[in-house]
Amino acid sequence: MLEGVRRQARQAGTINYPNYSSNSYTLSQAVYACYVLAAANHPEKPVMHFLRNNRLDELRDYSHFHLAGAFALSGDVETALAMLPDSIDLEITDRRDSGRNFDSSIRAQAIMLDMLAEVNENHPVIPELVESLTNAAAKGQRWNNTQENAFAILALGKYLKKQPHQKFTGTITRNGAKLPNFDSTGKQYIASDWDGERIKLSVKGKGTCYYYWEAFGISRDSYIEQYGNGMHISRRYLAPDGSSVKNEFKQGELVIAEITFEALTSNLDNVAVVDMLPAGFEIENSRLDTRQGTSELYDQEFNPNYIDIRDDRLVFYTTFRAMNQQKFYYALRAVTEGTFTVPPVSAEAMYDPTKSAVASSGTIQVVK
Repeated sequence: MLEGVRRQARQAGTINYPNYSSNSYTLSQAVYACYVLAAANHPEKPVMHFLRNNRLDELRDYSHFHLAGAFALSGDVETALAMLPDSIDLEITDRRDSGRNFDSSIRAQAIMLDMLAEVNENHPVIPELVESLTNAAAKGQRWNNTQENAFAILALGKYLKKQPHQKFTGTITRNGAKLPNFDSTGKQYIASDWDGERIKLSVKGKGTCYYYWEAFGISRDSYIEQYGNGMHISRRYLAPDGSSVKNEFKQGELVIAEITFEALTSNLDNVAVVDMLPAGFEIENSRLDTRQGTSELYDQEFNPNYIDIRDDRLVFYTTFRAMNQQKFYYALRAVTEGTFTVPPVSAEAMYDPTKSAVASSGTIQVVK
């Protein structure tokens, strides 16, 4: 705990110089460090006042709220309240940072609500923020990444915790047949045959009842749509010498997988590329001395940030630079005779899932 506090103090203290060169990302990090320190009862007050008096105009909106929260948690509620604006921009946009501070309009609104719950729980904009965050999740049945989920759940949890607890009771029927009642303490119903059934809920009493239905399984339709949103990806299988593209292989033959990818509109950080294998292939793990890797023909400048080799897939994590096509090669071995479905290769910016691509499915054949 103490070491974490020291690290945050160093992060916050780096900005306390008149000639400090900064941008909105580093300033946001310093402000957040101030907030964490204040929450840990170790407020960095000189840095907080320096930011408020010298860098306030350079801060992003949500950082204003983090700084106000730092002042409130350090005991200076008057300064915190004076920093809060009367109105907030409630527009939800598609812009997201796939790296750095992982900023997005949803994340920013969640931070604002979180700080208002700490500083001024009666602020008039709180109901609007709650509605905006709720509507943002309703569109896709979720928020879009771990940053948005974490800050939104934290903020809404603080808000709901301060609401008066109101009790209700409810009934549920399935195709007219009554099931056990539920109430405000919660209830779970588990069954495997609810698909297409008629479910009816009724609630009596005060308060809001939240309910959801969750289903999981494997789709009967094996067709997978290929697409590219903000990026392009493709895969093909080559002979070891690169002489041909193949979909028929002899058992025991070495195969080279070529994955080509490109960001089409902007730089993308923290991209996960997942290449699922057909069942007849195994990865030749070049980290093992007994396995064969790609030949010199496929030596390349591109190196992923991290590679995860599993039994049924290869996953690598990297950064895509806009309009800069890259190729990645790795070795496979055809091991099992038969005809096999080839799962698609996919790529997704982990903190901006609107940027993703899926491509290159089909079949391969392994013969004796």
